Amino acid sequence: MRHIRVLLVLVLWGMFGSALAAPPQAATTKANADKPAVKPCTSCHDDSEAKVHANHSDCVSCHTDAEAHRINKKTLPNKAIASETCLSCHATGKGHADDAKRMNFVFSEHNKAGVQCSDCHGIHKPKVGKQSNVGDLKLDKNAKLCATCHQDVLARFSMTSHHPLKEGAISCTNCHNQHDGKQATLGGKTEQCTQCHQAVRGPHVFEHPPVAEDCANCHNPHGSPNRRLLDVASPMQCLQCHALPNNRHGQTASAATGAITTERISGAVLRNCASCHGAIHGSSVDQHLRH
Repeated sequence: MRHIRVLLVLVLWGMFGSALAAPPQAATTKANADKPAVKPCTSCHDDSEAKVHANHSDCVSCHTDAEAHRINKKTLPNKAIASETCLSCHATGKGHADDAKRMNFVFSEHNKAGVQCSDCHGIHKPKVGKQSNVGDLKLDKNAKLCATCHQDVLARFSMTSHHPLKEGAISCTNCHNQHDGKQATLGGKTEQCTQCHQAVRGPHVFEHPPVAEDCANCHNPHGSPNRRLLDVASPMQCLQCHALPNNRHGQTASAATGAITTERISGAVLRNCASCHGAIHGSSVDQHLRH
């Protein structure tokens, strides 16, 4: 008798269970009856054509005219994404760890020049330089992308003295923040340089003013035909600021009297100022930066 009751319950559940579930489904179908069936973008576009990052999976968040493209395939969705659209997510600091670094993009030289995020960043796949003088170099993807536009700067890395960018030892973004202002960092350029060149880091008792102000006063950071990245070969680099006192450097007339002398300066003196003034970046013991 007990088995018959269990069997009866199962039969009744099979008969009326589907009927009980039917009304919500029918109501949902009726509510959506007037709406067109929306096909997802992936029904036409596979990963080989438009592969996206997991966080970019909502196509219509960027392609605002995607519905018009769905109705009429001849209407292509917009490709140029305004920087404001990207920064609405990528300048909040709430997502990726680097997002907070893009908060100052509005002040950057790239933004002032009208460069959009999509000019450098591929939405569906990374953008890299494809020119023969860029794509064949041993550069990381960031440096290749920078060199695509900054060809004048890339040429300097072929000069005799240069930072090892083409050798793959550094990248442009090691020194430059492409999403920020013109300066290498929010600190001074000298601070940026001395992160690597710690042997010349100050403070010193006797500072060399142009060194403390900006390394680029004497050095071209990308490349130079002169040794040690100097803008001008020594001694002319030094003589742009320093006149030769006439009681030194092989002359005998007194600087105090202002006497004019016709005595010629020794060529050895003009060969290399750093031969005597070795502490060119600053000294702890000598005001003339000799040691």
